[in-house]
Amino acid sequence: MNEKRYYAIYSRKSKFTGKGESIENQIELCKSQLTNKYGREIEEKIRIYQDEGFTGYNTNRPEFQKMLKDIRANKIQAIIVYRLDRVSRNVSDFCNLKDELAKYNVDFISVSENFDTSTPMGIAMLMITSVFAQLERDTIAERIRDNMYELAKTGRWLGGNTPLGFQSKKIENIDIEGKKRSLYQLDQIPDEIKTIQLIWDKMDELKGLSKLESYLLQQGIKTRNHNNFTRFSLISILKNPVYVVADKQIKKFFENMGVTIYADENDFDGRRGLIAYNKRLEIAGKPKTMKNISEWIIAVGKHHGVISSDKFIKVWNLLDNNKNKRFRTPPQNNALLSGIIKCKYCGSYMRPRLRNSYTTTGKRNFSYLCELKDKSRKQFCQCRNINGTETDHLVVSKVKELTVPISDFITKLQDIVESRTKEPAKKQNELQSLKNTFTNNKMKLEKLVDKLAEVDKEIMTEVIEQIKSLKNKNSIIKNRISELENEGQIEVDEKQVVKLAFHVIQNYMDTFEDLDIVSKRTFIKSLISSVESDGENLYIHFIGSNVKCP
Repeated sequence: MNEKRYYAIYSRKSKFTGKGESIENQIELCKSQLTNKYGREIEEKIRIYQDEGFTGYNTNRPEFQKMLKDIRANKIQAIIVYRLDRVSRNVSDFCNLKDELAKYNVDFISVSENFDTSTPMGIAMLMITSVFAQLERDTIAERIRDNMYELAKTGRWLGGNTPLGFQSKKIENIDIEGKKRSLYQLDQIPDEIKTIQLIWDKMDELKGLSKLESYLLQQGIKTRNHNNFTRFSLISILKNPVYVVADKQIKKFFENMGVTIYADENDFDGRRGLIAYNKRLEIAGKPKTMKNISEWIIAVGKHHGVISSDKFIKVWNLLDNNKNKRFRTPPQNNALLSGIIKCKYCGSYMRPRLRNSYTTTGKRNFSYLCELKDKSRKQFCQCRNINGTETDHLVVSKVKELTVPISDFITKLQDIVESRTKEPAKKQNELQSLKNTFTNNKMKLEKLVDKLAEVDKEIMTEVIEQIKSLKNKNSIIKNRISELENEGQIEVDEKQVVKLAFHVIQNYMDTFEDLDIVSKRTFIKSLISSVESDGENLYIHFIGSNVKCP
């Protein structure tokens, strides 16, 4: 495996200065480290990655990301850098890279720090680095937590999107040293506060989120961003302590649920509202999620409360009692197009609803109905419901037609296979020409190196410059040769994939009825971009073409 993998030299400089640790100097030092350890034959297995003009405080650099991609493709057996900070000035980023290298069995060598994970001492140094990185993360987390507790005492607004009904208001004070200090607090927006009060009153009256959602939709009441309220947005409002009046009853309510209350008893004066800190779990690259309520920190804010504690607690308990109720769907949600089919008129999803009749096999019939039509009680959309059983059967039959030899899909596959079998002569000619140039340059390099022992000092600098120039040219040529060879491999792989595509689809269709519902939907989505209905016709949008079914 190692014979097929190469050594990656990574170099980075924030900006070109013409002095110091230039990209070229870093690369030469790394090459010397490798040749001293493995001999000159190792040069054939070196690939260069270089980023110039990029900071080391994050890893969002083109060549660095390209190197990571090659690591994950198992093309690299070791990374060599001049110094650790060439990779990153952030210890956490470096440790993330360390985990990635360990996963793909890639060594790491730093020239100036004499850091080499192919040796026992290098591995030990890496472990020490990891320990300090973890300590740094824990210390930062503890510092953030302590600061959060201190900020909670003030009841200030810490920034971000303000909840519906409020805006952020800047307050300036003069401290004891005479310096101007600024903080922010929530301030009511009267029109939005009326919407908030209406939401609570109607929830208390209607006793259900679906009914509340339909009511707001019918009345044309929208969010701050002019979107329709959804069940999820309503839950986030109805369970946000920012709206409730801070009194002794709400204090006891949250204490009983294990919430940390960070305020004095006297602050619960029945006038101000609450602010909840540490509510959401934020992980880079993932959507925010709500933390367990026992992890919340609640303080008394500087804004006025809107909803009485009696009504807030009543609605909170109502939501908890209703949380296990679900919209009535077929058993195990076996509607094939659930989450796929949309209304052609308004673009809303069409969801399944049970009917009182049964199929000949004893399964319960169901219909697909427009979600907006259902929620608005036909006020904003009047698309007719469609038979779900027949619709699912029709879509499956159209997918099966893909495997017919005369279908458009098979014809296109055959065209692709035919185009892939034609040798790309232009690339082959370029590849051969580059290989010839590379060989010629290499021969010239060898002659120049031999010549160094004979030339006078006056022309030695000129010879060295010629050597550097040829090396740089060959480095560029080698990268291009590698790209062309990789492209050639991809072309071969694509031909094989195309030839197999037909057989894969055919095999799936032969066993389609034996698949579970999730696998069926996944297979359908891989071939169909979307399905729409106007109540009379079904529009199946296959990837690359459209089909209309009456």
